[in-house]
Amino acid sequence: MEKKLYRIALIFFTTMLLISILWPYKQKLQHWNLEPSYLVKESDEIFFNNTRIHQYRTEERAELAQQGFKVHRNLKCIYDTTQPLLNFAIINSWRTDQAYIIAEPNTRSYFSDTVYIALGDSVATVSLDHMDFTDHYRLAAWVFQNVLEYRRAFILQGTDSLLLNGTQSNEKANQAVLKDYFRLVGRFQ
Repeated sequence: MEKKLYRIALIFFTTMLLISILWPYKQKLQHWNLEPSYLVKESDEIFFNNTRIHQYRTEERAELAQQGFKVHRNLKCIYDTTQPLLNFAIINSWRTDQAYIIAEPNTRSYFSDTVYIALGDSVATVSLDHMDFTDHYRLAAWVFQNVLEYRRAFILQGTDSLLLNGTQSNEKANQAVLKDYFRLVGRFQ
């Protein structure tokens, strides 16, 4: 009887291992065509705070805390460079259980005018001074969708182009921020 139980357990675990190898879970975008939703489920917030928060520097100034906001910036993102670049940051409104994504430039003067960003075959115009949370969300979603298809974003500057995130390591840090944000609001699972 004992040998039979061991054999059944061995067959079960071997089958589960083979299934997980041959049919792995693939992360995918969910409800991507719907209007932006900033609502954060309690379970997603707990996951973020328990597993991902150690990779972020959290800003909790008195005026932000009074309004119920925390700003999370990735520790690996660079901000001091001579070339213009964009980094993404997560703003958590813990009072309303919502999270927002914003694009933060390293040189505000360069991004005060309209900037052209190229991704694949499409070009977008970005004017950070006139963008609200929905515009930031759409920019982040557009960049993230193309990142999942292994396309890189560039800032067009005349006939020249610069990487949107500056360096390759900064690009990976911003990809992690976008992945964490869209997982936080339930659009990437």
